[in-house]
Amino acid sequence: MKLKKFALLLSALAIASLPLTQAQAKTYRIVYAGFYGPSHPSSLAMEKFKEELDKSGLDFKVTLKPNAEAGGEEKIMELVKRNTIQIAHAGCIIKGDEPRIGAIEMPFALDGWDHARRVFTSDEVFKYSYDYTKNSGVYIKGYIGSGFRQIQSSFPIDDMSDFKKFKLRVPLNDLFVKVFESLGAHPTPMPATELYTSLETKVVDGHENPFSVDKAAGYWEVQSDLLRTNHIFSPIHILVNKKFYDGMPDDYKAAFDKAMKASVEYYWDIAPKDDEESLQFMIDKGNRFVEPSDEFKAQMKDAMKPVYDWMDKNWESSPAIREFFDSKR
Repeated sequence: MKLKKFALLLSALAIASLPLTQAQAKTYRIVYAGFYGPSHPSSLAMEKFKEELDKSGLDFKVTLKPNAEAGGEEKIMELVKRNTIQIAHAGCIIKGDEPRIGAIEMPFALDGWDHARRVFTSDEVFKYSYDYTKNSGVYIKGYIGSGFRQIQSSFPIDDMSDFKKFKLRVPLNDLFVKVFESLGAHPTPMPATELYTSLETKVVDGHENPFSVDKAAGYWEVQSDLLRTNHIFSPIHILVNKKFYDGMPDDYKAAFDKAMKASVEYYWDIAPKDDEESLQFMIDKGNRFVEPSDEFKAQMKDAMKPVYDWMDKNWESSPAIREFFDSKR
């Protein structure tokens, strides 16, 4: 009888140990989706994440889907909420789940790449995601970027007076309309898919985008002039499904976080050089480039007062975010 009880006890212990053994043996599969082409710094940061996670020796299997292979920005944002994919890139489109995030595209608030890096790699930046995780079921695990937005046009813009005759495409975003109205220009919201044809047929005189986007999309073929304004830095939020992340053992979370940190730092290492190389490429193709004078820069920033007032009225987060940016100078 004692022998039988001992055998039953051993069986029970064996069964009890199964979930732990199975958890240890589980492969954590990650689909990581972005929307830029494979050579964009944000896509290279995705590769860095995979490379670093592969070094961990833990049982991760990472599949990268840059270049909108899993869908456009809005689609992959929704897919990560459902845990269909586990990591996704998204810009300020995420403000649909937390409107206060919209103020992070603060115009003329960052002095350049070094300033932007201090802002978006700081620990403090995460508090400006407010209730995004609570509202969406998704963590923001890092900030990289589309880059600083610049002006490309069909005629030179050398001073403030040139904005008065400038009709440009802007995204479907009220903030961008306000920014360019305050500069004296004539913003025309339209989808990016219509931009190349609209430039070619002169429906608009120009547009604003990061240099890397201008290069990749071939806008330099139908535009002649470039102006460095750095008017807005458009961040990319690295979104991670909360249920997926919370379900990993602690050692897996630690490896994940380490790989994510390395990939974010890598983005900020390579993005400034890519920005300059994209600009030089378009200059070599015949585009004229203007580096604005300090006076011109100051005039553009001074023109933003009504925009800041509008932002403060529409986003309670706006004054705090502006102060945060200033604190990182």
